[in-house]
Amino acid sequence: MALIQNSIPVIDLSPWTCRNSTVLERGHVVAAIRDACTEYGFFQLIGHGIPLEDQQKALECAKMFFDLPIGEKLELSMKNAMGECGRGYERFGGQVLEEGKLPDAKEGIYIGDEIPSSSPLAGKFLQGPNMWPNLPSSQFQTPIMQYRAKMLQLAETILTILALGLPYGADVFNDFMQSPVANLKLLHYPPNESKDRLGAGAHTDFGCLTLLLQQPHSTGLQVLSPLTGTWIPVPSVPDHYVVNIGDLLDRWTGGRYRSTVHRVVNVGREDRYSIPFFYHGNLATEMRPLDGSECADAVTVEDHIRGKFRKSYEMDEKVASK
Repeated sequence: MALIQNSIPVIDLSPWTCRNSTVLERGHVVAAIRDACTEYGFFQLIGHGIPLEDQQKALECAKMFFDLPIGEKLELSMKNAMGECGRGYERFGGQVLEEGKLPDAKEGIYIGDEIPSSSPLAGKFLQGPNMWPNLPSSQFQTPIMQYRAKMLQLAETILTILALGLPYGADVFNDFMQSPVANLKLLHYPPNESKDRLGAGAHTDFGCLTLLLQQPHSTGLQVLSPLTGTWIPVPSVPDHYVVNIGDLLDRWTGGRYRSTVHRVVNVGREDRYSIPFFYHGNLATEMRPLDGSECADAVTVEDHIRGKFRKSYEMDEKVASK
C-alpha cells in the first residue's frame, strides 16, 4: 500500500515556460498540477517567473501601508468605496471567515484593476477606482500595480494548464478569461497572544484561483488534508507561491478540482504579512457544468461571488452588534 503524502506538493513551472522544453516535460507539468488540484486543491509553485525583487517590494508595500496611523487607513474604508467595487481598507476584525468564531485577527486592503470613476463599469460589483493611501506613487501605487499585472499573467497561465488537465478541450476557459476581475488583498496579521482567535478562520476561497505570496520564513497557514483529515502546515519558503482552487472552480468542474478548507493560525509576538491574488474571471460567465450535464440552478460568476461575500461580511456585522 502506498504511503499517503501529508505535505502540499511543490511543482516547478519552468518546463512550461522554457522554449527548449519537450512536449513530454510540459505534459509532466500539466499532470502534476492536475493531480495536486484533484487530491489536495493546493500546491506550491516554483519556477514561476515572478522576480524575487518584485515579491519583496510588494511585501514592503504591505508593511508600509499597515504602518500608517489607523485614522489614515480608516479614510480608505471599503464602506467609502464607490458603489459595489469592494476596494479599500478592511479594518482589523472586519471579516468572519469561520462561522461561530471570533472575527478574524487581521486587517487588509483590496486593490484591483484601476477603473476610472468615469467608466460605465465604475461602481459595479468588484470593479471601480482603487482607494490609494497618502504615500508616494512611486513607492506604493506603481510597484503594486506592476506586481498585480504579473500575477494576472501567471494566474492565466495556470488556468490554461488546468484546462489541459480536464477532458473538455484546451479552450474551455478562454471566454472566462476575457475581461477578468482579479484583485490583490494586502494582509497584516498583528501579534496575537490568544489561541482562541485565528488570524483567518477555517474557510474555502470564494473564487476561481488564489495565488498567495507569504512573508518569507513565516508560519501560520494550515491546509486541512482531504486525504488524512489533519491540518498540514505550509510554512513560507522564499520564492514559493501557494496556489489553491476556489469554490467557483470546484463547483464548475463538478468537484474534479477541489476547493479545500484552510486557515491561518497566527499565535505569537510577530507581525505577519501576506498578499493573496484572487482570480475571479469574467463575472458574466454562466457556470453550467463543463461536462454538459443538465443543471437547474446555474448561476453567473458574479452571483456566486456576491453570495460568498455577503455571507462573510454579514457574519461580521452580526458579531459586532452583540
